[in-house]
Amino acid sequence: AELARPLLAPARAAVSGPRASPLVLLALVAYLGSGISQPLMMSAVRLAGLGDTSCQLYMLPYYIGQAATGFLVVCEPEAQRPWTSFPLHRCVLIAVISAIAQNMNYAGNMLAGSGVFAVVYSSVTVWCALLSRLLLQRVLSPAQWAAVLSVFAGLAIVGADARHDGGQVFSGVCLVVVGSFLHAFTHVVSELVSVRGGKVPPQINCCVQGLTAVALVGAWECAYTVPHMDKVLEPAKAAGTSPEEAMVLLGGLAVGNFVHAASFFYLLARIGAVSAGVAKALQAVAVFLLTHLLYCDEESLEYMLSQDHSQCLTPAKTLSLVVVVSGALAYALATAAAPAPKAAAPRERNARAPDTGRSR
Repeated sequence: AELARPLLAPARAAVSGPRASPLVLLALVAYLGSGISQPLMMSAVRLAGLGDTSCQLYMLPYYIGQAATGFLVVCEPEAQRPWTSFPLHRCVLIAVISAIAQNMNYAGNMLAGSGVFAVVYSSVTVWCALLSRLLLQRVLSPAQWAAVLSVFAGLAIVGADARHDGGQVFSGVCLVVVGSFLHAFTHVVSELVSVRGGKVPPQINCCVQGLTAVALVGAWECAYTVPHMDKVLEPAKAAGTSPEEAMVLLGGLAVGNFVHAASFFYLLARIGAVSAGVAKALQAVAVFLLTHLLYCDEESLEYMLSQDHSQCLTPAKTLSLVVVVSGALAYALATAAAPAPKAAAPRERNARAPDTGRSR
């Protein structure tokens, strides 16, 4: 399988190889589309009164969708092997970190709005780059480092602007920054688990992580959310949300994350964690613009109900979007232009897996 190839490959490489196959392209479209829909769905959940960040009712269907990827084992030859033959304890440890990361990310989404969330969350690209340098022993070129610094400059701009939107928005930005770092960490470690060492098939890795998160979040729902259900029911009633509408919204989160998780773990062993992170830049642009159109039109019902100015385009937010996305794309181009690393000596190769562009 392909490993850690840049998303924007040189023209000659782009016309052939596994990444040009229709299935890989379909998975990439599904990954982008579901990634765009998720923060917008979270904003819809908040407007429906279901977005209390302490109850986190919305996270349970989110993880159920991820756990459902286990049904995809029927599509792989590895499905004939018993799951206990894989080192699943690694997946469980990653899942705990991933659950913390995503809970922070979507709590930040609820507080800061989808537009700001999309900009900050696209920093997953550079966090993946830095963590790949540390954990996967990849060398970054000066151009790649410049792109990384550009993304951090964009994050500084959006953080400074968030202070003017109030403490809630700034708290949301801080949550997404930390959550993005932890999420990038799980991306890179998932790559190690899926394609290096004792391999765990991607769909099994994803399912085990989802089941672990369902257990963790489910325990929280039983221990905290059920006794405090009024924090969800009263805002939902005030927003005029019927039980049927609530089920549709929460079910949409489950379906969306099933598609997103399945496509991500399918792409992981073919384009690598950093390259998958580059797609966050494209998601950021789409989410940023759609958030303004859907939730910031002053004549729309959603805007009149929420009066949420954090969803609206501002010069500072637009500048931060341009800087962050430009940095992410510059990183992709710099990665595509970087020379292939030389083969490691036999002794060194046994010590660690070199970044050769292919799995061992």
